[in-house]
Formats: sequence, structure tokens, C-alpha cells
Amino acid sequence: MKSKIAIFFIVLFTGIIITPSIITLVDKDQDITIFLNLSEEEENTKHVKVAELKAHPNEDYTSFLYKKIQKKKNVRFLSKNYVSQYPKILTPPPELLIA
Repeated sequence: MKSKIAIFFIVLFTGIIITPSIITLVDKDQDITIFLNLSEEEENTKHVKVAELKAHPNEDYTSFLYKKIQKKKNVRFLSKNYVSQYPKILTPPPELLIA
């Protein structure tokens, strides 16, 4: 089932990528703008007024978020049941014999 879905999407995406090239190879005068939607928003002649918005964050809210983030960072160091993934290595390193 997964392989059928994967094959479907592979065919779909390859078709989307290859279709404009095949159309231009078959007919040089064919308009392919249907497949390549390159319309830009700058073509509109309407003038839109842009309002300036200033945001002043509430200090209580930001300090609350900071404390919450800081608490998450310190959890692993404050845990009493913390067990290291790496046990202490008590054996010395092997001696290297240079011949």
C-alpha cells in the first residue's frame, strides 16, 4: 500500500515538473502559462495604505515565558534520579607500542 502511494506521488510530481517542457517541445506556439502561474501582485494598480503597527510586549508576559524556558533548561540538572548514559571509565587507556 505504501509503495502504491509513493509511486503515485512520484508520477504526480514528475508530471508536474516535466509537463511544461514536453508541451514546448511538441508545439512552440503553445501557451504554458496555465502550468506556470507567474502572475505577480505588482501588476495591480490599486494603492493600498500601509498602517504602521507598534507592538509593546508586556514585561510580565515575557518574564513568564523566560522563567518557563529557564525552568525547562534546569530540569535535567535538578533531577535527583539522573543517571548518566556513560558510566565512569575506571580502566586506564591501553599502552601504545611503537615499533
